[in-house]
Amino acid sequence: MLSALNTPPTMPLELHPMTTADTLSWTRVRALAYLGPTHVLVHSGPISRASVIEVAKDRKREIGKPNTWHWKVVDTDLSTSPDDPPDNGGRTIAVAIWSAHNIPTTKVDGSSDPTSLPIEKAERNDEQPPFIPPEVRLDVLNAVLTPLRKAKTEIMGSKPYLMLNSLATHPEHHHKGAGSMLLEWGLRKADEDGLDIYLDSSRLAKPLYEREGFEVMREIEFDRRPWGGEGIDWHGCMVRKPKAAGSHV
Repeated sequence: MLSALNTPPTMPLELHPMTTADTLSWTRVRALAYLGPTHVLVHSGPISRASVIEVAKDRKREIGKPNTWHWKVVDTDLSTSPDDPPDNGGRTIAVAIWSAHNIPTTKVDGSSDPTSLPIEKAERNDEQPPFIPPEVRLDVLNAVLTPLRKAKTEIMGSKPYLMLNSLATHPEHHHKGAGSMLLEWGLRKADEDGLDIYLDSSRLAKPLYEREGFEVMREIEFDRRPWGGEGIDWHGCMVRKPKAAGSHV
């Protein structure tokens, strides 16, 4: 009985790579996590189930792209969501996408192609154009994204770096440590590979990233008022220099 009492509790959160079977839960978690004034403004109305399903199908082509890593955190104490794969072993509560830029593409056999283009210029796996939900207001979306993309290019240039493209935790599962697990993976990889990390942060997430060594290189504001909204959205273009491998705890 004593040995059982002294046994450390099992960690309910597990980090796993996403597969094509995860794209529906990935799509829903991300949509719920990013819900807010700007997200609402970018859409002409509620996103239909049909659009969610089509976006999820489209994202299947993103899984396995060179120099890109898709991760999920599963809470094994919870039952599997209808959006999760049947063998998920719990509920997916957070997702993240990391990508490496301006470095050789790693092939399936582990070798590298030194002539490969940066990831942002890589060709898609097929000729089918990406699905754009009919609810999306492209003019507003472009107004949000264009300054961010320009800033990334100007700040990082042609130097090799790792980017946190997206990190999303389901709103009902904050403060469990899922986001930290997803961030930790990238911090360790960047330190091992000697790479800077680039990301776009919200004002709410800024203190978290600053504690991990990120610095704001540029601030970008999006004024919602010309597009029919209220208030101003803030984005921080942040960079973290690599630490000596093994120094990050």
